[in-house]
Amino acid sequence: MERPTAWPEGVIARYLTDAGKALADPSMTVDIRDHGSGDFDGRCHGCGEMFEDSPYISNDMMTVRHWAQEHAEKCRAMPKPSDGKAV
Repeated sequence: MERPTAWPEGVIARYLTDAGKALADPSMTVDIRDHGSGDFDGRCHGCGEMFEDSPYISNDMMTVRHWAQEHAEKCRAMPKPSDGKAV
């Protein structure tokens, strides 16, 4: 079993996407980041969707967590390879 990598600075919660689970790829996550003073945001590393693009109005911790988990359960997007080569 592969050991998970360290979380990026500021990330306080991480959810594995559906595609990440199917491919056993721990990098395909939806991350919640704390910017301090109750300012949270989220980003999917599969499809690139961000919490700020969601229909939610509040960005309190519970709302962002709800969005992140809901998104991770459904996201099947594959990230584009960094070298730009087709797979």
